[in-house]
Amino acid sequence: MTPADLGAGDRLEAAFAREERRGLMLAAAARSVAVVVIIAWAAVTNPERGAAHARVLAFGGFFLLTGLAQLALYARGPRPTAPYVFMLADSLALAAYIVLPNPYATVRLPAAMPLRYANFLFFFILVMQAAFSFRPRLLLWTGLSGAGAWTLAFLWVLRRPETVTDPATGRDMATVLTTYFHPAYVSTLKYQNEVLVFLLVTAGLALLVRRSRSLVAERAEAERARGNLARYFSPKVVDELAGRDQPLGRGRRQAVGALFADLVGFTTLAEDMTPEEVMGLLRDFHGRMEDAVFRHGGCLEKFIGDALLATFGVPDVGSRDATDALACARGMLAALTAWNRERAAAGLPALAMGVGLHYGQVVLGDIGSERSMAFATVGDTINITSRLQSLTRELGASLVASEAFVGAVEREGADVALLGGLKPRGPHALRGRDTPITLWAE
Repeated sequence: MTPADLGAGDRLEAAFAREERRGLMLAAAARSVAVVVIIAWAAVTNPERGAAHARVLAFGGFFLLTGLAQLALYARGPRPTAPYVFMLADSLALAAYIVLPNPYATVRLPAAMPLRYANFLFFFILVMQAAFSFRPRLLLWTGLSGAGAWTLAFLWVLRRPETVTDPATGRDMATVLTTYFHPAYVSTLKYQNEVLVFLLVTAGLALLVRRSRSLVAERAEAERARGNLARYFSPKVVDELAGRDQPLGRGRRQAVGALFADLVGFTTLAEDMTPEEVMGLLRDFHGRMEDAVFRHGGCLEKFIGDALLATFGVPDVGSRDATDALACARGMLAALTAWNRERAAAGLPALAMGVGLHYGQVVLGDIGSERSMAFATVGDTINITSRLQSLTRELGASLVASEAFVGAVEREGADVALLGGLKPRGPHALRGRDTPITLWAE
């Protein structure tokens, strides 16, 4: 895994940690509400009145206070071990509430009697609370804490001298019924079933939460990859590439149509503008040119101040890459003309732009370091395109294309009429090159 990937993973884990803390706060609040409901229910269903309610209110107050304490603690920041401590304390307190006799009760029931009720279901409220945290380990810990606390409670009842359990021998119907209806009877099988189901449910929920986290991570990675693609390609191409395991594949050589555009006189214009105005102008320019590139199926590789580089035939070679590049160049110039009309109406000076076009072989792929990578096309074709754009000032043209580019448009035959207006300007030497290149300009 690259450092860049580690950075993305760390950011995802930080996002999970924030959501876990919010989940714990929500769980503490939900738990407090549940405790209030249970206290009210216990008070209504308890046949005894008066002092017998003191125990219900005492334990209910304990759970309510611990719930509010959790809510306040988690609100202050991450507490890695606190949820585990609270969950163990809640499990032990809940088990004690279920099996310990009520000292205020007027009727003394056998210690085994509470085990006959469905009181063990209250432990699933703790599971609900743990599920809110989105932590698989906390869910497993809740299962173990609940099972352990219930086991201690069961053993405390089982070892009391008056407790009766299933006979080891003589399991005829009369013996079984007599034993079962004994007030101090404790069913080992019932305890085993409760613990088994409880552990299976919590383990299943833990696996579900872990799977959910994996799906969220996969979704985040897919969206991150899609976001990276959206920097270069139109939404339609992004949708197509998003379905590939390796959207761009490894670095490879192929022919592309290259377009380089630059505002003329931008440096002089910017001298009389504030930095905020310069930024606003560039954003407006970039947005209009980006629309033209994506509308014609191009790949917007980079903005360089007031300049931009776009390639056509990336990531896959098409049947009209050069034609699309020329159509895009004309679309960009038309967009600039429309923008200048808006600027004139606002009392702003008109802008001029030069566009260079070339067609040839490049190598495309990711460049940069492992920490910071970007998709790019590399090769002499890109350098020539930049030089052609620079010649627009010397030739007094808005568009300069190489003979190789014009020949590619003619070979494609998709829309040769787009070449109208381009005139041959003969061979010209380009800066940094020994061999002249035959140019067409408009």
